[in-house]
Amino acid sequence: MARFLYRAEADGQPVSGIQDANSAAEAMALLKAQGLQSVRLQNDAMSAAMPLDTRGLADRDYAELRHSFQARHGLRPFLLMLFRQTGLLWLLAVPGAVLLWLVDYRLWAGLLLLVPLTVAAIALWKYRDARDFDAMLSAIALGHWQKATSLGDRLGRRIRDESVAMELTVQRACVQARVGDTDEALATLAPWQPVMDMLMPGMYAARQARVYLAAREHDAQLCCHREAVAASQQDPGQTLDYALMEARYGSAARAHCLLLEVDPALLPEYGDAFVPWVAGIVALRQGRNEAAAASLRLALDKLQPLAGNPAIWPVLAMVGGDAAHALLRLEQSHEAAAIATAVWPVLAVHGDQDQLAALAPVLPANGSREPLAKG
Repeated sequence: MARFLYRAEADGQPVSGIQDANSAAEAMALLKAQGLQSVRLQNDAMSAAMPLDTRGLADRDYAELRHSFQARHGLRPFLLMLFRQTGLLWLLAVPGAVLLWLVDYRLWAGLLLLVPLTVAAIALWKYRDARDFDAMLSAIALGHWQKATSLGDRLGRRIRDESVAMELTVQRACVQARVGDTDEALATLAPWQPVMDMLMPGMYAARQARVYLAAREHDAQLCCHREAVAASQQDPGQTLDYALMEARYGSAARAHCLLLEVDPALLPEYGDAFVPWVAGIVALRQGRNEAAAASLRLALDKLQPLAGNPAIWPVLAMVGGDAAHALLRLEQSHEAAAIATAVWPVLAVHGDQDQLAALAPVLPANGSREPLAKG
């Protein structure tokens, strides 16, 4: 059974938690049956199917922290999580140590303080994995393939969490495919097929699609997406992913039909940007430039709160490139140039050839690839 993170309201107050369910639709129905309003899921069915370790936190605290981590990466949110986990320990240890010090049991006072300090030190030591994972994602976004490979190898020797190890394998396979070794990339992914098939039908095909996307083999990619949608019984997240890739590399008409099948209420909250993105690409391909610009601006606005997360940089860059393309067609070259320049460091790596060719009049002349601002 999958574990869906959610945010909602109960009697006008915000609540968060984890709901066990077999699908996004079932999770939503169960949450509404509890009297919750404004329910928004925080992960899709595939993520919900992954093994979940709440690290000892209550479901509510874990769901709230996961939501904040989507937008804010780095040491500060990690320290916030650490404080929530160890706050009671500090509240007991510090006054106790003070009392022991005052009655001249200084050794015991020091030993008592050593307990929360040791817990904090171990957590900070483990934080290096999250730091290195973010660094690997940044390197992938900016096309620093050797650095990404090195970080991936280092993490592969340290990661023990199955969910993280699985995602790490997919990222490493995508890097291999991007540098030209698709066969090796698929071989890297293959050992995980039994686990993925057990966790959720269609998961392995969806991960293969990511590898083919990195390899720019779009026919194979679309084939994998179709397989993932069928195996997952038209899961909304998988259907939206397929619609996006049909809009970009296949049939705009088919993408439009697929988009009509998706209930936005069943998507995770971060998926809000993807519906207008697909609609914008379809409109762009059909020559409805004003509608395309409006949809793509909306998608870009919805992604901005996540701009500090390096995992989202390639998506942000692609949406920005599409928005700039639509604006250029409307002869709004100044705004198009501003958007294209802002996302250029990542768009230069991940943009499609046709997209980059269309944006040539407004792309940075010097080809600079300074990192995106982490605003």
